[in-house]
Amino acid sequence: MEIGLTGASGFLGRQIIDQAVADGDQVIAFSRNPHRQLRGCARTESFSPGLHLNGLSAVVHLAGESIFGLWTNSKKDRIFRSRVEGTRWIVKAMTGAPNPPKVLVCASGVGIYGDRGEEELTERHTVDAGEFLADVSQAWEAEAQEATSAGIRVVTVRIALVLGPKGALALMLPVFRLGLGGRFGNGDQWMSWVHIRDIARIFLHAVKTDTLSGPINGASPNPVRNGEFTQAVGMMFNKPTFCTVPSFLVRTLLPEQSTLLLDSQRVIPEKLLSSGFQFQFPCLNEALQDLIKPKVRPEPGPEATRAT
Repeated sequence: MEIGLTGASGFLGRQIIDQAVADGDQVIAFSRNPHRQLRGCARTESFSPGLHLNGLSAVVHLAGESIFGLWTNSKKDRIFRSRVEGTRWIVKAMTGAPNPPKVLVCASGVGIYGDRGEEELTERHTVDAGEFLADVSQAWEAEAQEATSAGIRVVTVRIALVLGPKGALALMLPVFRLGLGGRFGNGDQWMSWVHIRDIARIFLHAVKTDTLSGPINGASPNPVRNGEFTQAVGMMFNKPTFCTVPSFLVRTLLPEQSTLLLDSQRVIPEKLLSSGFQFQFPCLNEALQDLIKPKVRPEPGPEATRAT
């Protein structure tokens, strides 16, 4: 099938391209720089108002301003507008096409649930209001759902913390290597996470599973507490994790972004599991082993030994 993909140059987009091509699918990238060639993509087209999606089988929409960086007012405005306006362009192109894609799979985030303590959050639970990321995710999902008016199946993937060679984990590792890793606050808050290869497979599973629609939780079925996460990463390096960053300090230095570190979100991917999706990395230690532990090099054979 032909899959249109926005955000193709990001580290999740790159993983989706590789997986789709391995599955025998063709990927059409949509970029603000349509002259950019992306490895594995059949071609690159313009991502702008008036884009053309006619004849594609599906669209996967990831594009949006990164949430990394200081949340100034202008940064927050870019985060919000890039998601809502970009999705609006896609929906308009899909609903106006003579032969539109049959499905739109749009990114969202588990931040939509807000700070929920010990609750196990499935897709049936209510979402939050008032926090910045919750409001962004709700507006993003609402814009994507407009495509259902044209009979297009819409899936919004609420992505948890993605563990991969880039992104948040890559930013954490130097600190842990120095033995300075530690928990935020009391460490009891729940962290929902997902391995990069699993979240790429989740998006493609959503494309090809006709029974899936609406929001789905893109998270491992085994969330952990912040303290457990910290200890597990520290063990990968045999380093202590005694440091603690007090909650009041996080909230003082990062008034709004503190929600990324302190909110408790115990997310369960109920709809994914019911649809038959199988995680390659359902447990944190397995995911960290794959991403952090160095690969063991085989001992050289006799043929590699030079005679003296």
